[in-house]
Amino acid sequence: MAEPRRPANLRVVINEIVRRLNEDARRIRDMELRMDRLDSTLSTMEETLIGQLNDLKIDLGKVGSKLDSLIERLNQLENEIVRINKELSKAATKAELKNIETYVEILNPITSKFVTREELERILEERIKRKV
Repeated sequence: MAEPRRPANLRVVINEIVRRLNEDARRIRDMELRMDRLDSTLSTMEETLIGQLNDLKIDLGKVGSKLDSLIERLNQLENEIVRINKELSKAATKAELKNIETYVEILNPITSKFVTREELERILEERIKRKV
């Protein structure tokens, strides 16, 4: 009687081993699938990152070019400001213009009263006669 039990126990053990092997094989397949998905995701991320880095390099090149252009324009503006300042230093100041305006007003025949030589001589003669 002991011998018929052994094959039953042996079958139970073999069935348990087969079940465990099947379970392990299923787990390994699941792990392989996860690894494939992770590998695919990682590859996609790498491609995206490489593309973004290339775009960033292009954008940085454009920014560099624009900065060079701005630096050149700033240099031109500085040179123009220096030139304008030189020109302004040659221009008359407000005080000088006010002086010139005063002289013009004094010498303006429309607003000033000038006398002719004959008129002056006549006025002087009249004054001399009055004093005498």
